[in-house]
Amino acid sequence: MLACIAVWPRAGAGADTDAENPAQVHPSSGTAEDLRGIAANVADTFGDYLDRGHDWLYRRVQYFIEDVDMWFAPNGTTPLVVPVSPLRIDFDGDFLHKQSGFGLASARTFDFTLRVPNLEHRLRLFVTNDSIQETPVVDPAQQQNPVRAGLRLTPVAHVDVEVGVHAKILPSAFGTVRWSRDLSAESLHIYPFAKLYAETGSGIGVAGGVGADHWSGRWVVRSASYADWERDKAATDWNQTFIVGYARAVIQERRYDRLADGHDLACGVMAKLAVSGDRTSRATLYETSVLLKRPLHGGWLFGYAGPMLRWDRTFGWHPDAGVRIGFDALFWGLATRPAELADYCR
Repeated sequence: MLACIAVWPRAGAGADTDAENPAQVHPSSGTAEDLRGIAANVADTFGDYLDRGHDWLYRRVQYFIEDVDMWFAPNGTTPLVVPVSPLRIDFDGDFLHKQSGFGLASARTFDFTLRVPNLEHRLRLFVTNDSIQETPVVDPAQQQNPVRAGLRLTPVAHVDVEVGVHAKILPSAFGTVRWSRDLSAESLHIYPFAKLYAETGSGIGVAGGVGADHWSGRWVVRSASYADWERDKAATDWNQTFIVGYARAVIQERRYDRLADGHDLACGVMAKLAVSGDRTSRATLYETSVLLKRPLHGGWLFGYAGPMLRWDRTFGWHPDAGVRIGFDALFWGLATRPAELADYCR
């Protein structure tokens, strides 16, 4: 990785224009009240119906959050303005030819940050099925996480505290303390994080990782190292990922697991090599893949597909070949307003 960074050429040296860098996909910065004053567009085509369906759901969710939050405004005071809450839904599907024949493994993830300023200043509620450990997804079949919800606070800079409940057959309570930074030096970016977590029935654990990427215009080279130790298992799971890609647009979500598996890509192509293990020097899975990702409709629905090859110790290191397909749906603004959700791959 260090060698690649050292020899990687700088695209367009001497020029500093936005056209040379990938576009940034950000959530809308409006408020729920702003949505009420925007009339819905008339649907004429299939694409228009998709946009209207997207906006109908987006509006209903934002209005519900605003109404609930207003209940907690102190009597006799002007309620705080409720900003819109971003929602992202991902779906992954791996079609692999194994020794026993073809098989399908899928993973569905979503992340919803609720912004309710009247409930409590600087308090953020969240609903997600991302793992507590923020484990990068290599095998979707092993990444079926139950929904968890709770409160997320930021008592000091770069530190998040979460408390909540895992919605399982037997619900469990959890708590985490997470530290993370975003360090930049010209075209080199480093994203370290460390997390202490505890859950009833599972015990205490520590997860951490460091991602580093080097951008040269729209080209990127990335390395992501991750480890997770659980006291009850007395074992350390680890993952190492290398990515080389070309991105015309990226989704700005600074979650370590999304950076490690390339899910921050919005439009472009990437090649990935991933290795996972369950002991310090013992690998359990190797995977190499190429992924092409583009917007399927507007700036909110993205699709991706590409070939992959996996070697799993559980199946005697048999080379399982197949394809990965999936989509991302971003409810980050109104699809019928191009200024909010632009076409990021024109």
